[in-house]
Amino acid sequence: MVGHPARGLPAIWRALVFLVLAAGCGDVQFVPSPYTPQNVELIYSAQEHLTVVRWRVSASAPVAETRFEMLAPDGYHPIDFAQSAYPGGVIACGDKKGSCAQYVVRGKYEVPRNARPLRAIHDVYGVLPGVTVEATKSVSETLKMKSFFHTGNDLVLVELTDDVALAGPYNFPRAYEQTMWPTAGLCVSDTAPDDVRFSPLAETRGFAPPTPLTDDGMYCVATRPVPADRGDARVVQTRVATLPEVISKTEVFDPTVERSPIIYQIYLDLEIPVPDRCEEVIQKIESLLQKYMSAGPSIAVYKLPTINLAQDGSSRCARRNGQTVDAAEISQAVKDLVQTLPGKFHQYHLMYFNNLDAPLPSPLMPSMQSLIDALQISSREDLDLRIHSWLFAPPIAAATSPLNWWAVWIWQTADETFELALADYKLHSLPYTSQEHHPDEPVILLSPQETAAHENHHIKICSSSPPIVPKSLVPFQRTINEPSWTITTADPPAYTVELNTQIVVKATDFIEADAIVSYQICTRYCDEHPFITTTGAGATSWVDSRACAKVEP
Repeated sequence: MVGHPARGLPAIWRALVFLVLAAGCGDVQFVPSPYTPQNVELIYSAQEHLTVVRWRVSASAPVAETRFEMLAPDGYHPIDFAQSAYPGGVIACGDKKGSCAQYVVRGKYEVPRNARPLRAIHDVYGVLPGVTVEATKSVSETLKMKSFFHTGNDLVLVELTDDVALAGPYNFPRAYEQTMWPTAGLCVSDTAPDDVRFSPLAETRGFAPPTPLTDDGMYCVATRPVPADRGDARVVQTRVATLPEVISKTEVFDPTVERSPIIYQIYLDLEIPVPDRCEEVIQKIESLLQKYMSAGPSIAVYKLPTINLAQDGSSRCARRNGQTVDAAEISQAVKDLVQTLPGKFHQYHLMYFNNLDAPLPSPLMPSMQSLIDALQISSREDLDLRIHSWLFAPPIAAATSPLNWWAVWIWQTADETFELALADYKLHSLPYTSQEHHPDEPVILLSPQETAAHENHHIKICSSSPPIVPKSLVPFQRTINEPSWTITTADPPAYTVELNTQIVVKATDFIEADAIVSYQICTRYCDEHPFITTTGAGATSWVDSRACAKVEP
C-alpha cells in the first residue's frame, strides 16, 4: 500500500511516499521523489583537468518547476547550466528511464565523505536532498582521437572517443575544432604550433587537407573541444600518413578464337541404273550438303569440284572396275586453297558416297589412302590441315573397308533420315573452333601508352583467374617473386598463364578460355605509408605487401 503525504507535515516529508512491504506489522521503505537527485557520479579527468558531475531523476525531462544546487565549501549554490564548462543540462536519458543531468566544472571537485553534493528545489515540494555520491573516479583520459586520410587523400577523417560527451545514458555532444600541419617527427605536444589555425570540425568528422600535399606525406592532426565557458581546451594530436595513391584495373586476356572455314569435296561412286533416279540422287546429295555444310554468314564455305568415280559415258551412276583418284593433283588443289586462307587451323572434308552393299572397290581404296596421306603433309609449319574423311555406305561396305575413316554413316540413298542427320551434325559440330596459347608465351599486361604514362611507378597483381606468373623479359625471361615491381618501357609488365588449349573442336564442345587479371599501380606514397587492404586488414607499406589497397567506390 502506498501512503500519501499528510497535510501540515514539512515539505521535505510531503515529497516522500512510502511503501508497506507486508501487511500488518512490517518494514516501511521510502521511495525518493521523482525530482530527487539520484545515482550521483563525480568523474575527474586528469587529461582535461575538469570534473563531470552527473545525476539522474525519475521525472521526465525537462523536470519542470525544479532547480538544482551543488555543494560548495560555503554551502549549496544554484547550478546555472549555462556556466557549465562543456554542454550540460537535463535531458531524457538514453535508456528511456527518467532524466539525466550533467554539469562540468573546471578542476577537481571533491566533497566530504557521506556528503550530499546535490539537492533539488521544487516549487511545490521545496528542498529535496540528493543521495550521497554513488561513484567517484579519476580517469587519465576522457578524449581520444584517431585520424587517417580517406582514399585518394582528398579528405582527412577524425574518429573521437569522448567520455565527457557520451557515457551510457548521458549524451551531451561537444563541438570540436581541427587543424593539421606537416611533420618530420612525432606529434607529442599538447598544443599546436603558433602559426596554425583551428577551424570548426564538421559533424561528418571530415575536412580537406591543405594542398598541395608534401612529398613526405606525414602530418600532425590536432583536435580540441570547444568550451561552453570560453576557457582553455585540451588539444589531442596524432600523426597521420597519406595513403598510397593507386589505380586499380582489371584486364581480360583471351587468346584468339579461330573458327575454321569449311572446305568439302564430294566423291560419288554410285550404281543407279535408272538415269532419272541417278540425277535425282546426285542433285539431292549436292543440295543437302550445300545447305548443311555451312555455319552462318560469318564462316566461309569452299566447295571443291565434285569427283564422280562412276562416270561412264552418259551415265553418272555406273560403277567401273579399277577406278582411282589422282592423289597428287587433288591434294595440291586443296593445299593451294588453304594457302590463301587466313588462320592456322583448317579441315578438308572428303565425302565419299557408295550405295552398293558390297566391299569397297579395289584399287580405289589404296589411292584414297594415298590422297589422305598426301593431304597431311603441309608446306608451312604455321598451318594445321586436318582430314575429315567421311564414308557414306551400306553396312557391308562400311564393315569391310580397309581405311580408317574419320566418320562412317550407314547410308544407301539421300532420304529424309540422311537430311536429319546432316542437320544434327551442323547444329552440334559446325564451325570447328580452336583457341591456342602456349604457357611460356608472355602476355603484356599494359598497352605501350599505359606503360609510358606509368614509367617508374610500381605495379602488383591483386588477383587472377587462373593463376598467373609475373615475368620480367629483360635481359631474359625470369619470374618476378617480389610483391611489386617497377614499370619501365624497356621491360613492360608481363606474365605467363596456362590456359586450356582447344584445337579443332566441335562448336558445342568449345568453351572459350581467358585470364582475368586484377592489378594496382601505385603512383605516390608507395613506400612506408600504411593502408587498408582489400580484405580489411592493415598493412604498413604498399611496395612490401602482397595485398592490394582497398579503394572506395
